[in-house]
Amino acid sequence: MKPIVFLLLIFLSACSIVQIEVRDKKAQTEVRKGQTPQEKKPAISQKEDKAPQASKPQGETLKVATPVRGKIARTERGYFITTSCGEFFRSVGNGRVLYAGDDIRNMGWVVMVDSEDGYVYVYARAGSSLVKRGETVRRGQPLGRVGNSGDSCGILFEIRDQEGRPVNFELVI
Repeated sequence: MKPIVFLLLIFLSACSIVQIEVRDKKAQTEVRKGQTPQEKKPAISQKEDKAPQASKPQGETLKVATPVRGKIARTERGYFITTSCGEFFRSVGNGRVLYAGDDIRNMGWVVMVDSEDGYVYVYARAGSSLVKRGETVRRGQPLGRVGNSGDSCGILFEIRDQEGRPVNFELVI
């Protein structure tokens, strides 16, 4: 059971849903004893350094191009786009692949892209992936092929903020 929980924490941490922080106990005990720790300028992590570049005006919905042409249906956290099986789905923005795999149960292939504009694009229920973790992708680049989801073919598309919360958005054809 412990290895499963550990792997789940690693996955959630990679998806920016959970943040894991490792602290040095020795430095904390020095502070408690009255010693002053060495002054260090705090390092800025990549996550803190990235501010969303595509800022949306207050009260407006984020508008994003569709990753694949097809029939669009709204879901609880995004859109399911029904299209022909084997069709390529493409990146809607520039960024770096956070995750590309098929080990999440009932989700098919999942590709997560940490975009330059501060969002995480999630493409799920794909049939295959053409990218791997850590790879840099450009807008319009094919990420994989659409998969079979039940009795139809399509792709599930969501946008998340850096903390992993779903973002309200509209697809633009």
